[in-house]
Amino acid sequence: MKSLALAGLALTLAASPALAEGWPDKTVQLIVPSKPGGGTDVMARIFADYLGRQTGGDVVVVNVDGGGGAIAYNQVMTAKPDGYTILYNHTGLLAGYHTGHSDIGLDSFTTIGIAQNYAPQVYAVAPDAPWNTMKDFVEDARVHPGERTVAVSLGRTTHFIAGLIMMNEDVDLKLLEASAEVDKVAAIQGGHIEMGNLGAGSAKQYEQAGDMKVLCLLDPEPHPAYPEYETCIQQGVNVSWLAPLVLWGPPDMDPALVAEINAATAGMADDATAQEALAKADSVFVYYDVDAANAMMKAEDEKIAALAEKLGLAR
Repeated sequence: MKSLALAGLALTLAASPALAEGWPDKTVQLIVPSKPGGGTDVMARIFADYLGRQTGGDVVVVNVDGGGGAIAYNQVMTAKPDGYTILYNHTGLLAGYHTGHSDIGLDSFTTIGIAQNYAPQVYAVAPDAPWNTMKDFVEDARVHPGERTVAVSLGRTTHFIAGLIMMNEDVDLKLLEASAEVDKVAAIQGGHIEMGNLGAGSAKQYEQAGDMKVLCLLDPEPHPAYPEYETCIQQGVNVSWLAPLVLWGPPDMDPALVAEINAATAGMADDATAQEALAKADSVFVYYDVDAANAMMKAEDEKIAALAEKLGLAR
């Protein structure tokens, strides 16, 4: 059924006089607002390899670091809306806007689609901690307002995730700065901070070594690579967080071109090379059409705005 729908979309696009002919007939630049070697850069290169093979075009990753992402954002915003300059980034862009760190938000771009999701995250505690589930931790925090400590990178995504716990579960947590994963692990193991989020893969290794205990998975759905970890939602805690990597183009892109680029992403779900690379990166791909991608970004934008208000970070 899905393949028939995509075939129908391809026929519609082929017949559209508004579509830019021959896309891509020159190099497509994926603009990544960070230095080479980071998580977003690694994921962008997996996607660029797939998109180049899928379209037969030349797709390159261009790292544009600096200005908290603003230099990269401006490069895409001011580019021609012809599909050859695309921002590849996570929803930190939205957080930056709603906290006043940037004047560039969702309305500054055309949402083209969702590329991949970051590797799944878990919340973990020390191995001898008195909580075995996230539900245990939240119920304890409700009885001891402001006492339970959580590691976050203040003003960034982990801060917002902790804020979501407080907002949805009506608890008061003490948020302490610990940005790098190694710092979180050291603080938790040293008894300085009680809980923090980690990548599921590294958390599993710590747990197997007896150095950490996983409370829950932050994905909204169970992850096939980690069947042993319940989601927070499965435990009755209304907290989940996906980290989508989004394709954003310049404003005012032709809807037909947007639909064509979006449709080109769909085959990543069945591409053996891409799937192997995603598995190694602990990532997954779920196809979202243009309407679904826009709906997801609108919901994420509203959620992050509400969290910024809750945390006293609003612009």
